[in-house]
Amino acid sequence: MKHHQKLHLHIGLRMFKTALAVTIALAIARLFQSYSPIFAGLGAVVAMARTLRESLDAAKTQFVGVILGGIVSMLLLVIDPTPSVLLIGGGVLVSLALCGIFKLYYAVSLTAIIVLSVCVSTGGDPPLVALGFRLIDTSIGLSVALAVNMLIKPYNNRHRVTNLLHKLADAVPGCLEQRFVYDLTPDLTPMITDLRALDVELDIFRRQHFRRREAHDRDLCFLRSLFQLADRMEQELSALCTLDLPGIPDADNRRRLEELGLTLPDFTGRKSTEEIDFVCNYHLKTALQAREYLLELLELPPESH
Repeated sequence: MKHHQKLHLHIGLRMFKTALAVTIALAIARLFQSYSPIFAGLGAVVAMARTLRESLDAAKTQFVGVILGGIVSMLLLVIDPTPSVLLIGGGVLVSLALCGIFKLYYAVSLTAIIVLSVCVSTGGDPPLVALGFRLIDTSIGLSVALAVNMLIKPYNNRHRVTNLLHKLADAVPGCLEQRFVYDLTPDLTPMITDLRALDVELDIFRRQHFRRREAHDRDLCFLRSLFQLADRMEQELSALCTLDLPGIPDADNRRRLEELGLTLPDFTGRKSTEEIDFVCNYHLKTALQAREYLLELLELPPESH
């Protein structure tokens, strides 16, 4: 008996903004009776990136790509006003190679399209005029995408960052329970994976533009400091796991562990040494202090730092 899997339609904000930007760009292009409105649509699609900084970078690269494609196509037409298929193919190859040299990776496709559109079909206009239309239309699409991305709920992943920080803090009690209650070595791979994801999210947060730039920079510095605390927790847990024996927590650390909800065993008779206990309590205390400080800072409202 076959089981039919349900399809879940999810239209995210970025999808909606892309469709809206394309619609507005095409409407503007048609309003001015553009000869190549498709370039307005293409410009809107490629410039609708996740963050405003990425949108700006994409718009800049695409615009440069259009100019680069225009220069290559003009050179081809100088060589031969009616370029052969082989010559056009060579022009496309040159344009792609130039994109690689100048690291215009976003512009690769559009640069080749410009070469093809100018050399193969100009809509009855002189090549230079046709190129001008394509520049104007692409600029319309890029500008509309930037405006839509800026004005309609700009991307903000701060909530994702704080969620990951809470997740890392929440993982600590379980790791300590395995180490001190069950005398096992916890698997820290999930924490390391979450730390890497957090680092990526912080880089995305850095690339977000806000009107209050100074406040954004302060918030980024604050979140980076929280990342350092989370990283310190993982380092201290790793240090605990490298000990030959788990060690015996002192009275202060036992109290802290019990406050986390751990039911500690009777450590009487547990094999250990004075040196291992000293190192164990140092790393355990540092990990717990880092976690406590992290959770305290996470409770602060964004405007307070």
